[in-house]
Amino acid sequence: MVTAYVLLRVKPGMDKDVFLNVKRLLQVKEVVVVYGEYDLLVRIEVPSMEDLDTFIFDTIRMISGVESSTTLIKIKKPSKS
Repeated sequence: MVTAYVLLRVKPGMDKDVFLNVKRLLQVKEVVVVYGEYDLLVRIEVPSMEDLDTFIFDTIRMISGVESSTTLIKIKKPSKS
């Protein structure tokens, strides 16, 4: 399972629509409205990296109102040496 956090920039005035459209996607586990450089923080879970690519490019970025995205992929916690 791949967990990723996607930071979204949304066109002005479209925050609510994008929030609702993103929230209803099965891969989305959490959506948070944030202030600053980004407008939404989205936590997603998908089976593989290939599924992540497909989900980001073919689903998230195609939602009307999404201007750009930055994806942060969660890694396992480094173990102590």
